Amino acid sequence: MKRPLCLLVLLFLSACGYQLEGRPTSFAPTWRTIYVPVWENPSADIRFGEIMAEALRERIELAGDLKIAPAQEADLILKGQIISVYVGGLSFDVYTQTLERRVSVRAKAELIDRQGRVVWRNDNIYRYEDYPVVKEIAGEEVDPGREIALRKISRDLAEIIYHQIISAF
Repeated sequence: MKRPLCLLVLLFLSACGYQLEGRPTSFAPTWRTIYVPVWENPSADIRFGEIMAEALRERIELAGDLKIAPAQEADLILKGQIISVYVGGLSFDVYTQTLERRVSVRAKAELIDRQGRVVWRNDNIYRYEDYPVVKEIAGEEVDPGREIALRKISRDLAEIIYHQIISAF
């Protein structure tokens, strides 16, 4: 009785396209290593390109289907560019002091093989995060939430990019 039920569950899982996370079956067998350089970043948030590359490396290592390698040894290169980082006020108190902000990031990324062919590309990556503005005792506005929000965005974008690449194959 248990065996037919297990077979039925396996049949349904395979029929709906479900697969366990890991190396996509259609990845070229020669793709074993990947290089993720610091992203180009013309924005005022100068460290964000580094933060983005770090988040992508962590996500790729977590999946375990590719190994991070130096550029000259990598089978694939996942490079990206920050198009814009915009910070704007979301809510204000009676005296027009900002209480909450939204940071929005636009970016693009591409995966290139050793021969220089683009294997995957997304030119319209977008994510935002809202965060509270903290006031100092002297009444001066400080913005520690901005970096926290950018780090959250980088983790979210790394997840999105990883899954877009995997689902493309």
